[in-house]
Order: sequence, then structure tokens, then C-alpha cells
Amino acid sequence: MTSFHSELYRLAGYSKKTNPEILLSAERMPICELAAPETNTGYSCIFNWASMRYSFISDSVKSILGYDKSKFFEKGLDFSLSIIHQADLQKLRELHLAIFNYYYNTPSGQRSKLRFSYNLRIITANNSIIHILRQSTFSGFTSDGKPILEYINSTDITSFGYHSMVLTVHRLSATGIYVKCYERKFGETELLLSERERQVLELARQGLTTKQIAQQLYLSVETVKSHRKHIIAKAGGGNITTAINRLIGKSAL
Repeated sequence: MTSFHSELYRLAGYSKKTNPEILLSAERMPICELAAPETNTGYSCIFNWASMRYSFISDSVKSILGYDKSKFFEKGLDFSLSIIHQADLQKLRELHLAIFNYYYNTPSGQRSKLRFSYNLRIITANNSIIHILRQSTFSGFTSDGKPILEYINSTDITSFGYHSMVLTVHRLSATGIYVKCYERKFGETELLLSERERQVLELARQGLTTKQIAQQLYLSVETVKSHRKHIIAKAGGGNITTAINRLIGKSAL
């Protein structure tokens, strides 16, 4: 399991010591297959976070990416990560940190109503680069609220061009309409920071205190304080709020 693979597993709330009963239960969950897009511009899949395996992939993935779906079943998430454009791969780390921070800061009863959307570039089998929009929802949860199944629809939006990676979160309202409640742009300026500094910056943006950040990242308070100082210095601001605004920008919560 690659380091990024392991990191995503941890962000989703799981660990190497995950109860075997949870894994067995996840494997037995009934799968409602998604209807493959008829326009040949997209594909769909279901990813099981408990087992870190794909449960379903539509046949149309080959017409979009050029890879047979058997590769995704055989090689799993590591293969999916290997075909992401290198410039977007690091941003994807911070994007998933933002996704799961938002997920776990949402009451457990509301998590199934969230829809996460983001764009990224993928390298196809013939070595061309296409721009994909992914939209996903979670379904099936452990007793303590961890996500099990993620239903994902991916659409080829190459014709729209590529500017930057953007994450949006919508929540299903009582009237049955998805309402945007969060947006964040992942720009090149964030790459000035180290991986750990970006994690500290995102958690500070979420409103966590230095002590809370230390607990979540398994760091000492002094180490987090040091990271905050480096972030502020790189942003050229006088405090962490200024650094957030300059490096991330204001996001709607």
C-alpha cells in the first residue's frame, strides 16, 4: 500500500487495526450498480473505503480513459493514483484532507446528504491528458460514522479547458435541491508549503486550535506552533488568518 493510499485510508477514519468484522460487513454490502452514461462522455464507479477496493466500474471507463476496468479491480487505488497528472496529485492530497474534514465536521445524520465535486487531469492509455469532473456521495456507514461506499460519477470536461483544481460541497436540502455550502480553489501558491504545513493550514482554516491540530495530526503543540510560524512567514502576513486568505482564499462554509 503506497503512502498516499495509506493516508487516504487514515483520512477516511480507518486504520490498519480496523475491526475485521467491519471489513467483512463492508464486503457483504449490497451494491446497486450505477447506470453507465449513454452519451459516452463519462463513467461511474463505486469505491469501498473499508476494503479500499472498487466494487463496481462501468464499462464506459474504457471509452473515456482507454483502460479496461479489470485494471482498476486488479490494481485498485494505486493504479488510479498512478494515472493522475503529477501536477494535480499533490493538490489531491490537500483536497481529500478538506473533504474528510468537512465530512467529519458534519453531523453523522447529515453526511449522506453531502455531494462532493472536484476536477482533475488524468493521463489516458494513449498518453493524452483529459480533464475530468468527479461528483460523489457516500452511502453505507459504520456504527461510528465512517464512510463505506462512495458512489462516483466522472465526466469528461476537457472541452472546457483547465484552470485550477476546485472542490465544492453541496448539501441536499429539505426541498430535494443540492445547495452549495463550501468551495475551495487549490492553486499553485499552496505548493510553496510543505505537505505538513498545508495540513496545518487547512485545519487552521477549519477553525481548529493549535492544540486540536496537534491532536488530529499526532504532533506536539510546539511542532504545530513552529509550522504556523513558517506558514505565516511564507505568506508574508502577520498572522494565520492573513496566511489563510493569501494562500487559500476565503471559502464559503
